[in-house]
Amino acid sequence: MTRFLPAFSVLIAVIATAVPWGLPADATFILPLLVVMMVFCWRAIPGTELHPAAAAVLGLLADLLSGGPLGFWALMCLVAATVGLKPGSFRERRDIWTEWLAWTALICALGLFGWLLASLYYLRWIDWWPIAFGVVTSIGFFPVMLYGLLWVQSGRLGHSRRTIFRSAS
Repeated sequence: MTRFLPAFSVLIAVIATAVPWGLPADATFILPLLVVMMVFCWRAIPGTELHPAAAAVLGLLADLLSGGPLGFWALMCLVAATVGLKPGSFRERRDIWTEWLAWTALICALGLFGWLLASLYYLRWIDWWPIAFGVVTSIGFFPVMLYGLLWVQSGRLGHSRRTIFRSAS
């Protein structure tokens, strides 16, 4: 079950994005961006497996359930899965601040790209502030998501720094 745990938890989050939570229209991008954050975190945690193709398929399911443009969230999840497992010195020297900084840079770039892509899709400039609100919310929620997924993975609260950010080699 641990091999399928990342994909299963992202699947549950994707299904949760389809539930009508009664959120205001300004908050429509928060839940799908949290799914993208889950993909990034699962790929960044050493010892977990979430294939980029599985992330893209789960993003495609989010597209189908949201009724938005087909491939929008699939592309976002694929990019997050790719950046979450960046090899090299970044992968070897992990700490919460480096991960948070990488997530901040990624989600800002994805937010801008998503806004431009959505504007191109609808052939007009769409409102930018719902996307910006989702981006800022996901930046602030990042440590909660990371430690929550570590709790799901290990089944216990309280992790040592070595357990969380050990070398992937």
